[in-house]
Amino acid sequence: MVTQETEGVIQFAYHLRPPRDRAQVRARADALEALAAPFRRAGLLGRDPARYDGLAYGNVSLREGSGYAITASQRSDQATLKAEDICWAALQRWPDGTLEAEGDRPPSSESLVHEAIYRACPGARAVVHGHHPALWQARAALALPCTASAARNGTEALAQAVTTLSRGLETGSLAMAGHRDGMLFWAPTPEALHQLLAQTLARLSDLHHDAP
Repeated sequence: MVTQETEGVIQFAYHLRPPRDRAQVRARADALEALAAPFRRAGLLGRDPARYDGLAYGNVSLREGSGYAITASQRSDQATLKAEDICWAALQRWPDGTLEAEGDRPPSSESLVHEAIYRACPGARAVVHGHHPALWQARAALALPCTASAARNGTEALAQAVTTLSRGLETGSLAMAGHRDGMLFWAPTPEALHQLLAQTLARLSDLHHDAP
């Protein structure tokens, strides 16, 4: 039986309120754009009519106060992130599990994965979830930690799997077997995350060069 992917579908309850400080939102957008740009150039963020039913893929976030700024649902394909493309989400959820968010659009469908990293890794301040077919297919050869195929994208099960694999690691990356082409990167700073991306892609290149 083939399990249908649910790319872009929000699978958690959330409450969205309008931004209270537009200047702060613009600053958040600038910071997220600086984080996203190298990942966009490397192909981990965007939109391709031939992939994932033409939906946008990938999302980025930065830890801020009692929560995190994150790209809004289906906005990671923008050439430059603007204020309306991002929102802020609280780490502390309502008793019923509802996510509290602030912005013009709903939070990313993968918000729970970002939340999982920030809870499990207190030193992590920047997280990127992107899609890279070649990295994903080489995950075993690169010895990357990997969530189980039963943990599907956007679910609490995937968030729990990410928590298990990342706990206590300030910097890291992993693949998601249950989310086609899905990769996750986190680090204490955007600069460290960009360095991790470059190192991981270099390892992939070396792997291909060494192949018979």
